Amino acid sequence: MTTNFETEIRSQGQALAARAPHSQELALLTRDLWRDANYLLVAARGSSDNAAQYFQYLVGQHTGRVVALATPSLYENGRELRMPGAGVLAISQSGRSPGIVEVVSAARNQGRPVVGVTNSMDSPVAQQCDVVIGLEVGPELAIASTKTFTATAQTLAHIASALGDSPLPEVDRFATYVDTVVEFALAAELPLELLNVDRGFTVVGRGVGFGAAAEIALKIREVTGIKAESYSAADFVHGPIGADGENAALVVLVTDEMSDELVAKLLSECSTKGMGTVVIRPPQRQGFSANAEIVLPEQTPNWLTPMGCVVIGQVLALRLGSLRGRPIDTAPGLAKVTLIA
Repeated sequence: MTTNFETEIRSQGQALAARAPHSQELALLTRDLWRDANYLLVAARGSSDNAAQYFQYLVGQHTGRVVALATPSLYENGRELRMPGAGVLAISQSGRSPGIVEVVSAARNQGRPVVGVTNSMDSPVAQQCDVVIGLEVGPELAIASTKTFTATAQTLAHIASALGDSPLPEVDRFATYVDTVVEFALAAELPLELLNVDRGFTVVGRGVGFGAAAEIALKIREVTGIKAESYSAADFVHGPIGADGENAALVVLVTDEMSDELVAKLLSECSTKGMGTVVIRPPQRQGFSANAEIVLPEQTPNWLTPMGCVVIGQVLALRLGSLRGRPIDTAPGLAKVTLIA
């Protein structure tokens, strides 16, 4: 029986293609709204926060602008942090997560220009924003998000592209690339036994791959129950790399920010400790001495590579969850909306 989670994984390419023109149009309105902003402040939770980390690196690399991540709990009980000069972005699938709503309200009180990205156009977040960019992917039935994450990332890429002096290279390729990787991943033989480990595994990324690493670890933990965590490569080699050993695994996301030397160091040290190692890499990068490699099916600009990795992570979560006999769509103990600020 096909799960809602698998159906939503499969639906992503078509949904992204349908929403792309409107998303790009609203990205241009966002550029105009933020024309005088000195920096960008992003409020998000959960998967949306992983997308925000992706946006932070993407905008920094493409435009040279500073993107800061908000601290929603500091806006509780009527407290407001001062945000002079900020262009504010709120990302919330439901549009009603506490903390995100408060950040938006504070921005409105201070006269800051606010953009919302949401799947709920009548939500409290949407009602307070100057520009609202709907995800337009329909309701998500599985607890673990898929199409809302990639639609959010697509919107953020459109915004980053609009903010730059020139468009992101191949920005119109987003939907077709996601569709290609979905078909590839669902048909591929993935290293499931290597990752079905008692002590869990760590996903490591760098630059635009950092948010993707966090998103993959979140999906694995939600769907499979395996204890998965994520680190930036720099942080991981300064301590946590020594914490695991046998019955644990490492997944490395290879983007341009991850040098061959750094990947080799990660693989060597983890292998020495008895960990299984998996590399997810684009085809233009050389092979590495990992226990398994997943080679993405197409070469892309670096900014787009993490989305291929995220799709691989979604399918890994689906396959590992099935292998472990988990209820794929319900993710026991989890709710769709974050209700803690």
